[in-house]
Order: sequence, then structure tokens, then C-alpha cells
Amino acid sequence: MELIIDMETTITRKSNAKNIEAKIRNGIQAHSAIRIAEAIGVNPSQITRWQSEDGIIPKMAKLLDCIGYDSPKQDLVITNISGEEIRKLIDMLEHLRLPKKEASELKNNEACEYFKELCI
Repeated sequence: MELIIDMETTITRKSNAKNIEAKIRNGIQAHSAIRIAEAIGVNPSQITRWQSEDGIIPKMAKLLDCIGYDSPKQDLVITNISGEEIRKLIDMLEHLRLPKKEASELKNNEACEYFKELCI
């Protein structure tokens, strides 16, 4: 699956729809279709129809995969930190993004020192 963020950024990732669908089906089996039907106010036979090949469960699994519902989050929110502290945090995390050979020792040492300061 290819997601286009903007004209310069494209993220390619493997489709996870089958795994999501399997989780949903396993959840239905674990909690029983009858109990689930009662909880959401439908007939138990409706739950069975939803699980058919052209039912809603496979479609919803594809939808959840498309919107990245089951994907690791990559957002980071930083509040109440000065610009200098943000720069130090970025420097500290930079070595995670770059291959080990490219990450500078200086940045790693600065990041370690800053982390020590935060912990004290």
C-alpha cells in the first residue's frame, strides 16, 4: 500500500488488512457472536453475515488498514519546553533516525549529557 502525504513524501507499507480481519474474527469467536449481537442490538445471524467474504468485516478491516488504525503512531507532541530544550531533544533522538555509521559521536555524547541533566 502506498500513501501519498504530499508531492515530495510517499510512505510505502505492507497491507495489514488480513491481520486486522483475523483479529476481529478472533475477537468474535472469543466473546461469542450471541453476546456481541446482544451488546450492539442486532440478531446473532447478522454477525455471521458480517463475516462472509463480501460482508462488512473484510471491508472494515481494509478501511482500518487504509487509515492506519492498527499502525504504530509516529506523532509527537511537545509542550511547555523552550526552543533550546527542543533542539537538544532532537539532537538526542537524531541518532535513532540515522544509521549507526552516520550518527556522530558528538551528538550522541551531547544527547547522553542532556538526558543525564533531565534525570537529575
